[in-house]
Amino acid sequence: MIDENSLRLIRLTHSSELTHEFRTIYEEAFPSDERREWSQTIDLLSNPSFNFLGIYDLKRIIGLLSVWNLNEFHFVEHFAIQNTDRGKGFGNQVIQQLQGQILTPIILEVEEPITEMAQKRVAFYERLNFHVCDLEYYQPPYSISKTNVKMLLMSFPVELSHDSLIQIKARIYDSVYHFTAKS
Repeated sequence: MIDENSLRLIRLTHSSELTHEFRTIYEEAFPSDERREWSQTIDLLSNPSFNFLGIYDLKRIIGLLSVWNLNEFHFVEHFAIQNTDRGKGFGNQVIQQLQGQILTPIILEVEEPITEMAQKRVAFYERLNFHVCDLEYYQPPYSISKTNVKMLLMSFPVELSHDSLIQIKARIYDSVYHFTAKS
């Protein structure tokens, strides 16, 4: 059993805080097409809308969370718990902390549930009261050498209307990915 008081989310604001351990967690958790180059992540630390949070159990790094404050909603870009700490309840605690602290809707991307792991990921968020959004969605490529990835959007605390989702998708594309979808 983990001590709920030991789990901390700490915003990292300087490149020296993004240690090799965070980079390893990031690169092991996300395929190349689903992540930025590490140097791009470091560059985002100066963006006031971007929050890179280290997840600590006591003083030990166990994961990372990157969240964009886009005013009308928050967008979770990346969330990962270190392999050796998965299945211990940390993920639930992190998302519940986030849900308790953020007053606007929370939006996140998940892989389509075509693999067992992706199905478990969708079910994990559904247990935390996220809703699968009914909108076709592709994560835009992070660079010219990467490809787009078919994903699902999920929302908390409520299901969002189709019109709201279209606006949210456009905002994510513009603010997070600097991508303009072709009509």
